[in-house]
Amino acid sequence: MTDIDFREYVEVIRDWPKPGEAMLDISRLLEHPDIFHKAVVTLARPLVELQPNKVIGIEQRGLALGSAIAYYLGCGIVPCRSIAYLPEDYHRPVEWMPTSRFADNRLALVADSIDPGDRVAIIDDWLIQGTTILAVLKTLEKLGASVVGIACVINNLSETRRKLMGRPEIHSLIENLDLGSIQPID
Repeated sequence: MTDIDFREYVEVIRDWPKPGEAMLDISRLLEHPDIFHKAVVTLARPLVELQPNKVIGIEQRGLALGSAIAYYLGCGIVPCRSIAYLPEDYHRPVEWMPTSRFADNRLALVADSIDPGDRVAIIDDWLIQGTTILAVLKTLEKLGASVVGIACVINNLSETRRKLMGRPEIHSLIENLDLGSIQPID
């Protein structure tokens, strides 16, 4: 397979979730088997030498991508998911992320899915401010696990935000994406 410009498989949805905001959609990247395979391999290879034993996939596209990366690495996958998918009487202990851009504004991580000493890779689709990643980092620290790497499709984190997170190793398919270079969905 020749080199792929992954930007061709990312679309911008403008004025969503609110007027003046935008969301990047990686669905086309996930839909095409060859492109999806190349994305998984490209993101997973640098993680191999970091030797994670768990992968956290952040709802929803990060979970889809993270599942494939976990399979490639031979790791377990731990969802960081929206509370909308947990029943009120859920019986496993849950750690709540303090904030996110999701509709219900909260994500949950099943606490007993993470063991002290776990080496974790975090997978998400688009890093903008890193707020969700920072919340996951703090939760993993509380649970006695360490983050060995982060992988994403698009990394738009500023150096200031990376510094706030402790400058973790981040692997991405696209760096500093200019939204003006992406064609909107009609």
